Amino acid sequence: MKQRPLIVSDCDGVLLHFIAPFIDYLHQVHSLTLSMDSFALTGNVKRPDGSAVPPQEFPPLLDGFFSDWMHNQHPIVGAADALGQLAKDCDVVVLTNIADHHAARRTTELARLGMPYRVIGNQGGKGAPLRKLLDEFQPTETIFIDDLPPNHTSVKAHVPHVHRLHMVAEPEVRHLIPMSPDAHARHDDWPAMLSHIETILKG
Repeated sequence: MKQRPLIVSDCDGVLLHFIAPFIDYLHQVHSLTLSMDSFALTGNVKRPDGSAVPPQEFPPLLDGFFSDWMHNQHPIVGAADALGQLAKDCDVVVLTNIADHHAARRTTELARLGMPYRVIGNQGGKGAPLRKLLDEFQPTETIFIDDLPPNHTSVKAHVPHVHRLHMVAEPEVRHLIPMSPDAHARHDDWPAMLSHIETILKG
């Protein structure tokens, strides 16, 4: 297999909108609301009386969203076009913190939206699974894109030579997430991100 650059991208908040459809799901299916006073899902899901849903009740809500509502997630503007452009000369993998049993469905949904790429489900930090991908692909250059600062910290710890790009594409939470100190740069829209990546690859 010819060695090529490798693009490893997160999904929710980078390729697909998550916040707006999750709010719709909570309201329509469970009569719950999501407060975005801070960047945290656990503790911010509220009942009609204003009380917070206990942390132990949150995982089933998230699982239900991915089981029943994933088809309502729509793409971030420019994501499909940018990845399509990059895929001409790069391998593209989607590394997403989603349960393994949802990964096949996510693969199908992304392909339906013009992003027919390999999807890997993950839990927790992304440094270790990214290192496995580097061992598999042996890429000439690797670029990692994610919206959560802890994932950039994890990648820096495991594979520090990877170029780490921070992206918070959803305006609902953009102001709540400062740039990761462990990312090399931040761009919150795909035209700017694509331009940055092309500059790296040409260098």
